[in-house]
Amino acid sequence: MRVWNDLGEVHLPLRVSDIVREGVVCSLKGAWLRTSDNGQTVSALAPAGHADLSEGACFNDARVEVAPLDALPGT
Repeated sequence: MRVWNDLGEVHLPLRVSDIVREGVVCSLKGAWLRTSDNGQTVSALAPAGHADLSEGACFNDARVEVAPLDALPGT
């Protein structure tokens, strides 16, 4: 699947499950750039904001769009 927002784009395999709420995309932690066919991981989609607790990183959520990978613009 093609998953993107205004910060970047990643290509991910799709698995539909009743464990994840409808309308939610869940990507497991631990992907590496070398495992990505377009050189990006889900970190590219996370905003650069800081958490209100100790100004730590806030990589827990990001709004994204999802489409089949063959629906790339211009194809």
